[in-house]
Amino acid sequence: MNKYQEFILKNYLGQDFIFDRCCPITYEIDGSKTRYGVFNQETDTFTITQDENINITEYVLLIEGATFSKAIDKILVSTKNGWEEIRLSNFGEHQLSVYRILIDFNNRIDKLKLHFTNNLADDYILAFKYVEADKNAYYAKQEEKKKADLLVTANIKHSTGNDLVNIYFQPCCDEYEKTEIILYKDSQMLAKYKVDTGVFFKSITGLAYGTYEYIVKQYGKNDKLLLETDRVKFSIRCPNYGGKPVISW
Repeated sequence: MNKYQEFILKNYLGQDFIFDRCCPITYEIDGSKTRYGVFNQETDTFTITQDENINITEYVLLIEGATFSKAIDKILVSTKNGWEEIRLSNFGEHQLSVYRILIDFNNRIDKLKLHFTNNLADDYILAFKYVEADKNAYYAKQEEKKKADLLVTANIKHSTGNDLVNIYFQPCCDEYEKTEIILYKDSQMLAKYKVDTGVFFKSITGLAYGTYEYIVKQYGKNDKLLLETDRVKFSIRCPNYGGKPVISW
């Protein structure tokens, strides 16, 4: 930005003017507190950082037409088809006159051009930079959420007796076919138990006093793994006074 361009923008648009009203297109009405666009006057760039949700690919940069009317008579964007002019449009419940610039990660515009009224200064060119979301982090987060939802539905619990543990569960989803329970002690696998179809608990008996762990796996058709829990600890302890079993959930 040269001194003439800066003088015009600062005097007509305000000393604190920056291009930063950028948000996912789905947030135009609801609003967004996250700052997705950052303007760098020194490098004449506008960087759009994608939301962590990789499915959000369309963003919008809004520039109020009334603010620009005295200083700028034309705004254009560079696309694969060349420079295209952005027309004023009405936006929001108050029908503000705005330049609405669509920024699409799948169909990117490279630059924005401001043409000054009466050629008071050279056209100002603003380059767009795109920062994509971390796809691996997004998919990992989605898997964590899916597992958390399945765990809620599976509702896995256990209770212990003098020499036994009862493990209770429900099908984690509609695809459910069967369950497998793996028992450990001191990090050593002791046994694998297949639970019959239509049965939603497993009683494991003959256990000595001590601390154990188990993993619950649920499968769909063709042995497709639907859910695998982390290791769940439980203890078999000497009965308390009165011989009542110790209940733990």
